[in-house]
Amino acid sequence: MLRVITYQSLVTIAVAIMFLGLGSNEIWSSIFGGIIAVVNSLLLARSVNNAGMAASEQKTAKGALMLVKGVFVRFTLVLLSFYIGIVYLELNALEILVAFALAQLGYIFYRTESIY
Repeated sequence: MLRVITYQSLVTIAVAIMFLGLGSNEIWSSIFGGIIAVVNSLLLARSVNNAGMAASEQKTAKGALMLVKGVFVRFTLVLLSFYIGIVYLELNALEILVAFALAQLGYIFYRTESIY
């Protein structure tokens, strides 16, 4: 998992530098979007691990419930984070979304079968 987080962090920094090169005045919007993606990945790993432990204990329904709960928590966290970043912190929405999306793509392309 550490490799994926490192890769997502590198993608986030690259996006921040790209926006600086395009004339942005700050990097915090991009960094914020990347942090959302990293926290999302960490929560995904936690929910998959918890579901795996429940399944190994022959509690299949509990494992499925943990996965659904994890999806709900991650979805809520991402939406709430976007809201806080855009409305309260007044960060650039486009930079947040681009950094988040590219860091998530980094997760998809860099993960392995044994990521968890």
